[in-house]
Amino acid sequence: MADFIRSPLLARHGVSGLFTLRGGGVSPVPFDSQNFGYGLGDQAAHIDKNLAMLVKEAALYGRPHQAVQVHQAGTLLCSGVGVEHKQHADILLCSEPNTPLAVRSADCLPILLADPQSGIIAAAHAGWRGTVAQVAGKAVSEMQRLGAKAERIVASLGPCIGPCCFEIGTDAAERLAGCCEGADHFITGNQTPHGDLWAINQLQLLQHGLKESHIELTKQCTSCNAEQFFSYRRDAGRTGRHLAVVALTTYP
Repeated sequence: MADFIRSPLLARHGVSGLFTLRGGGVSPVPFDSQNFGYGLGDQAAHIDKNLAMLVKEAALYGRPHQAVQVHQAGTLLCSGVGVEHKQHADILLCSEPNTPLAVRSADCLPILLADPQSGIIAAAHAGWRGTVAQVAGKAVSEMQRLGAKAERIVASLGPCIGPCCFEIGTDAAERLAGCCEGADHFITGNQTPHGDLWAINQLQLLQHGLKESHIELTKQCTSCNAEQFFSYRRDAGRTGRHLAVVALTTYP
């Protein structure tokens, strides 16, 4: 049975938002067991079955759209039946109901956004490089371009590597600290800097017009909890990928 957590905030606004956990799938070690990352060494048949179980258990309208993630801020507007796009994009957008969007992660921060009134949703993938590229703010801007209103957008920031474990080098620390006004407050430690992806991306969303009450932080560190989460850093790259999915099934 597929194992995932739902976003309470998105659910209250009539939006389906979920973040998968490590268990509940069929993939073998070291991808055990609910892996959604192709091309990592796991058999495609395992990932296909994991997806099929997730679609059924989460009551999704088919497989979600996905893209090639490259830790930047490229966008892709999706429609129709969900596919594995070959296009590079760390932000997926949609203005159609029954069109799930998904991003993969294994330490990076997944961000799910929706303006239920306009029916516009987005899924964004924010590692430290994507955060420096202001992927969260770019997602909001692209949603606004399609007709969304910032004050109506709700956002759920899912599990990722927390500031407890996210030790970064000097270059990454400097770039994160300068990515938006106030981000430097969320780089801690002098000798060994640590970054807070939740706080910095929340700050970017606030600076792009979201209400604080419309932002939810799922503060579960992927590196700390090996039983529930894959972690690229903890497992030296030999691990599976989670899926974060957002879908608007019907308009209000």
